[in-house]
Amino acid sequence: MIRTLSVLLALVTVPVSVQAQDDVEVSILAREDYLLVSLELPDAYSADVQEAVESGLETTFSFDVELRRAVAYWPDETVDRATISASVSLDGLTGRYRVVRIVNGELDDVRVVDQEGAARELVTTLERLPLFRTRELETNSDYGVRVRVDRQPRMSWFRWPWERAAALGRSSFTFLP
Repeated sequence: MIRTLSVLLALVTVPVSVQAQDDVEVSILAREDYLLVSLELPDAYSADVQEAVESGLETTFSFDVELRRAVAYWPDETVDRATISASVSLDGLTGRYRVVRIVNGELDDVRVVDQEGAARELVTTLERLPLFRTRELETNSDYGVRVRVDRQPRMSWFRWPWERAAALGRSSFTFLP
């Protein structure tokens, strides 16, 4: 009985971000030689994120994106992986937001905007990024894109040891060139 109660207590106290499985809206579009991946985090720019940015802390959303091939009766095979980071910081002197996006370790985009809403959209909405090449994909095979998002800095006073990602998302498709 004590074991059952401790399991129930652990499930109830796990943060909502760990329990939620589809916090990231993922869409995929095959064009020319690339899979264009769009990601949206509708609820990620919360009050604590806004507070951190307004205090001058640089806040970064890190996206770990995996292209996976479905394999019958076996765990899916990872075909390719991409990493994206989108950072926002507020310049206290000018009141302007600086947004930096890095894709696979290379600088992709830097923008300076006046509005907090524009900065929010730039770090939580990534549109049509050419992350994966289609040359290695098999026609009529099932694939999926799995996304894990983490945020730095974390504003909680305690970090759960099993807490992996702030948000998760996935989307499946059949590759038809």
